[in-house]
Amino acid sequence: MTAAPKCKMQSEILKPRLCYIDNLRVLACFLVLLTHSTMPAIDPEREGVWMFGISFIGSPFSELFLALSGTVLLPVRIGIKQFYKRRFAKLLPPLFIWSTLGIALYTVTQDMSWNEALSKIIRIPLQPAIGVYWFVYAMAGLYLLAPFISPWLNQSSKRQIELFLGLCSINMLLPWIIHFIPNLTSAFKVDGNYYWALCYFGGFLSYWLLGVYLKRYPIKIGFNLRWLILFVGMIAYPIAIYLIKLKGGDVEVLLGNLQIGSVFFVAFLYTIMQNIRLSVGVQRVLTRIAKYSFGIYLTHIYIARELYWNIFSDGKIHIFPRTFIIALLTLLTGYLLTYLLSLIPKGKYITGV
Repeated sequence: MTAAPKCKMQSEILKPRLCYIDNLRVLACFLVLLTHSTMPAIDPEREGVWMFGISFIGSPFSELFLALSGTVLLPVRIGIKQFYKRRFAKLLPPLFIWSTLGIALYTVTQDMSWNEALSKIIRIPLQPAIGVYWFVYAMAGLYLLAPFISPWLNQSSKRQIELFLGLCSINMLLPWIIHFIPNLTSAFKVDGNYYWALCYFGGFLSYWLLGVYLKRYPIKIGFNLRWLILFVGMIAYPIAIYLIKLKGGDVEVLLGNLQIGSVFFVAFLYTIMQNIRLSVGVQRVLTRIAKYSFGIYLTHIYIARELYWNIFSDGKIHIFPRTFIIALLTLLTGYLLTYLLSLIPKGKYITGV
């Protein structure tokens, strides 16, 4: 196994970093913003295909974040109590603060009663008050699991991890199998409520372990079996989606988090970033943005939809460049806001930095 090269630069975090992790974090963050920056169609017939394309491009953001978390956090090498304290102290206070602020904002700007707002605040520990924050809850559940799977990861071999990921991949093939053989629907339901030997393999844990695997055993771009399989799979995925949609088929399930196409997409982006090197100046910028990515994620939905949607509401710019412009402006604004908030006393409880 060849260790991933360290950055040549020394970042403000005072220790060498794996640059591709920062770069992937920024990419995943931008894909989140891109997905949620798409304004409602003014002309659905004309803009529908562009909206679908943007949705497809941004589709792997949550799974990419999960793979990165697996890369960074697994295996856990500190005590359970210390791990929980460290991770949840960064995760939960910012989640509660921004959820509460969001509820207050929507109570003022939308048709939400104060009783409903209070009910949402009370339920924050159990369910997301703001829809896009579902990902934080999924991550919290994986945090709880991390210390218990770490002993196995500490002694696991490459083949053992590949076996686990292979079994997960069989599960993730089910949506595609059921699409092409719909009679199987009565036996297997793609929402996960099926009973068979592999029902415990899969889920978001798969992406955590994928991140561990790709860090330990990186795929080199070139003429080798793993790269060829990944490249062919990544090419086949959008082509299959396009052909199915062209024939009027329903592709919603085939674009979900837990299907094999998303695995190819995540592994492809991960591998590309592992194999490229950027200039020191560009890398420094990306590393800075990566540091504040959680705060950008928490604030982006308000910045994009309450600020920039109103600015670009006239629809004079085509939906495709408009969405990228809104996403980029949201990234810059979210970075600046998170950076400034991190400077105030106890700012880490607002930003998660």
